[in-house]
Amino acid sequence: MRRELNRDENAVTHVIEFTIALTIFVLILQAFHSSMNYRIGIDLDNNDNRVVMAREVISELTGSQGKIGEATNWETLEFGTGTVQLRNGVTVGLLNSNGELDSAKCKALGKFPYTALRDELEVEAQLRIEIRTLVPDESVCLWGGDASTSSISVKSERYMLYNDGTNTLPALLTVTVYEGAPPVSNIYLTEIMYNPSSSGANYEWVEVYNPNTIAIYISSWTISDLKEKDSIIPEDDEAITIPAKSAGILTASPTIFKSTYGDYAYVFSVEDTSIGNGLDDKDNLTLSKNSFSDLFSYTTDKGANANGKTLTRSCYNCDDWAEAAESAGTV
Repeated sequence: MRRELNRDENAVTHVIEFTIALTIFVLILQAFHSSMNYRIGIDLDNNDNRVVMAREVISELTGSQGKIGEATNWETLEFGTGTVQLRNGVTVGLLNSNGELDSAKCKALGKFPYTALRDELEVEAQLRIEIRTLVPDESVCLWGGDASTSSISVKSERYMLYNDGTNTLPALLTVTVYEGAPPVSNIYLTEIMYNPSSSGANYEWVEVYNPNTIAIYISSWTISDLKEKDSIIPEDDEAITIPAKSAGILTASPTIFKSTYGDYAYVFSVEDTSIGNGLDDKDNLTLSKNSFSDLFSYTTDKGANANGKTLTRSCYNCDDWAEAAESAGTV
């Protein structure tokens, strides 16, 4: 009988000990779980905001043809030359009158600088907009940053028809909102008229190229030779830009350039009566902003010496330059 009582007492003791241990474990687990919920809750709140932003952007892009003032052909207007037209208040719709994604409007996204369009679309994080056709599988429209290295990103997608001007193709529009670095915004020297047939610094010009998917503010850059550095100046304090995948011309006289080569849109004036101190037969040209610079050194041995031709780069960031027929504005 006593043995049975001892066994019962031992069993009760084990039950009590197990209950106490289990209670302590549950309390620790609850404390840990509450802490994790607090941390995860913050992350989920942030992610919810990204989801909302991505959905709102894709809704605006696919909600209409877009409009600035009363004009729905906003893609024909400019942001960075003349009167600044693509300003706050533009509705950036990408549709044509048939409700298809329009190639001209997609391309016109490249007229917007990164911060300007991102703010207009009310996106506080980084932004990427892409359209890919399904057959063939090809990216036909791209604007914004690179989310491939981002640890946190949210996508909103919509299948639609894309009209390239000739054909209508099935496509996928993707808006990505992510945490990370903004897109790279470097530009490069690509063509130089250093000793034109018509003498005088007003006939000299330099072509610079924007290889990025966004427009670049050109007035924040400088160009210099061995003797002098010049800022690039807007008229009437306008915001001047070079669109994505486009070239700009720097010269002391935009008027003379346009009368000689045609009315090219993206021609910008340096602050002086010449580029640097005038482009000599032997010179160094440097295009720079902050810590980035693109340098080119030349002599008459490279050619293009008063023969109407220019020194042209083989690709926008290659080291090879050679004499070539003038091709201002095309890269």
